[in-house]
Amino acid sequence: MDGNINSFYEILKITLPALVVFLTAYFLFRDMLENNRRQREFEFRIENQGQVTPIRLQAYERLTMFLERISPQSLLTRTLSDISAARFHYELLKQIRQEYEHNLSQQIYVSVPAWEALRGAKESLIMLINKAADEVKKDEPAISLSNKIFQMYMEQEDQPVAIALAELKKEVRKLF
Repeated sequence: MDGNINSFYEILKITLPALVVFLTAYFLFRDMLENNRRQREFEFRIENQGQVTPIRLQAYERLTMFLERISPQSLLTRTLSDISAARFHYELLKQIRQEYEHNLSQQIYVSVPAWEALRGAKESLIMLINKAADEVKKDEPAISLSNKIFQMYMEQEDQPVAIALAELKKEVRKLF
């Protein structure tokens, strides 16, 4: 029995230091690999940032132009012609949707809140145009609908296009 205990202690004297060395090497190696992975990720981000940042800025520019183009001041003067209010209503909505679809792919470069603000501006403007169109006779000239839209837009306390522009500007400031 005494021989078994001595041989157990002998095995333990060899195994325990080997286990300590193994665990130390394992944890050091694991940490080294993790640090190496983080370093590669960091280098990858730095390298790609030079390529992605100009594309993101271009997206912000395009979305700013979209908001400027759908703002009533710009939209109404660009679309105004010698047509009925009903036709004008149709043309306004068509232009807004075309502008939106043209810039739809830009959402991958902006944050969700910025994109939601932009979509909200578009939807609010469409609702405002529809509400104004309901208050004007369909056979009246386009100028009466234009005046009604502009009046209703100016009466709004929080103008959706201005809110979306502020969100985009805030996000661009974070890039620098």
